[in-house]
Amino acid sequence: MTDQTQKLEKFKQAVFDEAAEKAAEMIKETEAHCAEVIAQAKSEAERLVSSSRKKADKQHSEAARRAESAGRLDSRRNVLTAREAVIDKVFANVRGKLNEFRQTADYEKLLVKRVNECAEAYPDKKGEVRLAAADMKYADKLTCGGRFTVAESANILLGGLMVVFPEDNLALDCTFDNEYSRQKSGFAGKAGLTIK
Repeated sequence: MTDQTQKLEKFKQAVFDEAAEKAAEMIKETEAHCAEVIAQAKSEAERLVSSSRKKADKQHSEAARRAESAGRLDSRRNVLTAREAVIDKVFANVRGKLNEFRQTADYEKLLVKRVNECAEAYPDKKGEVRLAAADMKYADKLTCGGRFTVAESANILLGGLMVVFPEDNLALDCTFDNEYSRQKSGFAGKAGLTIK
C-alpha cells in the first residue's frame, strides 16, 4: 500500500470511528427516550383500567396495544431521525475533509497516480479524463503523454477523476463522488445504525 493510500485509509477509519462513537451516543439517548415513552403509555393504560372495572378487560387490551404500537412507532421515528442526523453530520464532515484534501499537493499526486493506474490497466487505449471544474488546473498533468484528452464534467463535485474509453463504452470511475455515495449508502449498517 502506498503512503497516500494509507493516509486515505487512516482518514477514512478516523471518520468512521468518530461516526460510530456519535452513533452510539445518539442510540443510547433514543433508547432511553423510547423506554420513557413506553413506560408512560403503560402507566396511562393502567389508569384507564382502574377507573372502570366493567370495561377493564376490553379497554386494557385495546389501550395497551395502541400505546405499545404508538410507542414503537414513535421510537422508530426517533431512531430514524437520529440516524439521519448522525449520517448527515458525519458526511458533512467528510465533505469538508475532502475539500481540505483537494487543496493539498497530495491531491494532485493522487490524481496523477489514478490516471496512470487507468492508463496501465488499458495500455493500448486512448481516452478522456473527466474532472471537476475546480480541478481543471491539473489537466496538463493528466494526459499520460498525450494518450488522454481532459474535459470538465459537471457531474464531478467532490473531486477525483473519471477516465472514459468511448470506443469500448467503458468508464473507470475514480471520483470521490462515487466513493462518497457508496460509503454513505452503506454507512448505517457499518456503524450499527440499522433498525430491527
